[in-house]
Amino acid sequence: MSQGNTLPDIKPGEQLQQRAEVEVSQEGSWIRQPDQTINESSMHREVRSDTETRTLVARETTVQATDKTTVLGTSTLLAGAIQQVTDGDYSLASSNYLASVGKDATIDVGQKLIEKIGLLKQSIAGVKQEIVAPVVWIGSQQINVMQLMLDTLGVVKELAELTAAHTHHNTGTPENASAIRNTADKSDGLKQKYSPVIG
Repeated sequence: MSQGNTLPDIKPGEQLQQRAEVEVSQEGSWIRQPDQTINESSMHREVRSDTETRTLVARETTVQATDKTTVLGTSTLLAGAIQQVTDGDYSLASSNYLASVGKDATIDVGQKLIEKIGLLKQSIAGVKQEIVAPVVWIGSQQINVMQLMLDTLGVVKELAELTAAHTHHNTGTPENASAIRNTADKSDGLKQKYSPVIG
């Protein structure tokens, strides 16, 4: 030791390290500005602070096990674009859910899409609404309202046949009985046309 210098006050087992580019302000703030890379490795790490602000050009994080984030207040994510990809399941739970899409929305489901709604579902389209499927079922689990079309065609056919065959005590069958029967035949054609798409 040179004359006039003393050893630092260090307890047994403690270390005092001198580092380059570490500045401590009068308020006690630390400023680190290395020219290259900072590498840190530890078995366990804890960071506690009242606030934290980070400004990065790019970031990449790899979590080899479980990633869990708990936010007691509001979590806000602002991004130019968001991509979420998972090999497993994706779950979302909330008390209320609001989605606002400025332009188009597309959902591509490989197999089944099942919606379970406790009370009411409203689907409002400003111009046009299309339901396209090989078979359509609208109604309860037991009754398909679309079947009403086929039932109505059957009633129309029966009415046409009865009208064509009816007579009065002083007259015969209607003069246009053949035309009325043709109407009944048309109902058969309509039934064959629409029955494949009615479940």
